[in-house]
Amino acid sequence: MRIAVPVAAVVAGLVAGGVILALGGHDPIDAYNSMWEGSLGSSDGIEATLIKACPLVLTGLAVATALRIGLWNIGGEGQLIIGATAATGVGLYATSLPGPLVLPAMIFAGCLAGAMWATIAAIPRALIGLNEIIVTLFLNYIAILLMDHLIFGPWADPKAFGFAYSRSLPDAAVLPVIPGSYVHVGIVIAVLVAVTCWWLMERTPWGFSVRVAGGNARTAEYLGLHISRRMVIVLALSGAIAGLAGAIELTGVTNRLQDGISVNYGYSGVLIAFLARGRLLGVVVAAFLFATLVVGSYALQTTGVAQPIATIIEALIIVFLLAGDAALAFRVHMTRPPHALEPATAGVRS
Repeated sequence: MRIAVPVAAVVAGLVAGGVILALGGHDPIDAYNSMWEGSLGSSDGIEATLIKACPLVLTGLAVATALRIGLWNIGGEGQLIIGATAATGVGLYATSLPGPLVLPAMIFAGCLAGAMWATIAAIPRALIGLNEIIVTLFLNYIAILLMDHLIFGPWADPKAFGFAYSRSLPDAAVLPVIPGSYVHVGIVIAVLVAVTCWWLMERTPWGFSVRVAGGNARTAEYLGLHISRRMVIVLALSGAIAGLAGAIELTGVTNRLQDGISVNYGYSGVLIAFLARGRLLGVVVAAFLFATLVVGSYALQTTGVAQPIATIIEALIIVFLLAGDAALAFRVHMTRPPHALEPATAGVRS
């Protein structure tokens, strides 16, 4: 069932998308063939999918990590942006650093900024129970406005006309690529972070205490666990992972801070964590499948299919996957009514 239901959900989504394509005057077979070739059917497509999967893995991990203690981090978008902003600041102003230290310093700054941004929501949640969903969501808009202020103002590239982006970063501030490809090593870092988070949460006493605190607060209090402290630490760790996504996207893809550096990666991370059912290693698989859909929809648009239709097809497949995931949570049991279980002579009195 765990294999058949998702496969059936994808097939149903493709069938429904094919109907949309046919209504729009497009050949569904040709359209899906272009999606396959653009995402997994060619070496270029696979590399593009891996690049797109990197920030999705990290933002999905950010959400799934916070879920371990029962918190919903909806602020991955803002934490990613603030991480990219902090990394840009180091790249632009830390000119006295030796070349080999520039990139590690930028990545560290991105992680630290993301952790601090998440802590803004973690502390009031731990102290007075203020809803972390609302706070992290509102912090997204503050991060976006702060980035806009910088790229339109003091960090703006004087050579830019009609575009909002910062001055270019130094040559040392570029992630290396995997030999023989144009995929940056960020995807390797993302997988290593996923494995590390899994080990930390599933194989260490501290991770066990976090799961206990997230599963049953009264039990955690009885055992003497400091729930508030763990809330702050876990949400800060979640923000650091999202901030790392911003630093990697900056140094591996855009190479400068620009408007739209995050294409809803933070919000997509919530969906990916849900598809993975909160499993940390499952996030890697869900993010790769999600990236395949996104890259495939880009390829679909190159064949003349309008962007809204490509987005509808992508959404249909995701909706069917979510419906299939919900179906796995239920089991149908066929039982006979009580009166049918009574012997035929039950109503005959001697």
